Amino acid sequence: MLKNEKGFTFLESIISLSFILLISSSFFPVMSNMLAHLKEGKKEMTAYRLMYEHVEREVMSGTMGKGQVNWKNITYELFIEENKKGDWKACARYEKKTLCVD
Repeated sequence: MLKNEKGFTFLESIISLSFILLISSSFFPVMSNMLAHLKEGKKEMTAYRLMYEHVEREVMSGTMGKGQVNWKNITYELFIEENKKGDWKACARYEKKTLCVD
């Protein structure tokens, strides 16, 4: 009787499949953490861009006021204020976070 020894046995294929699943499941928390940081980075980048546009608009008009922008269901509050030293700073507030540039 001829014996076919090509390929994997059922037990070997189950073990290799379990190793693949174990390794791939270890990457899911890392990927979800990376996606959360990416979303937060997009919000921060949008806040800085809106703050820059607000400063440009206010400098051109000669006023230093407040503004509010709704962008992708997030409300950004933009304002320019003078600190105690007489320097100006522009700030953007969104989702309980405040970003300022002196």
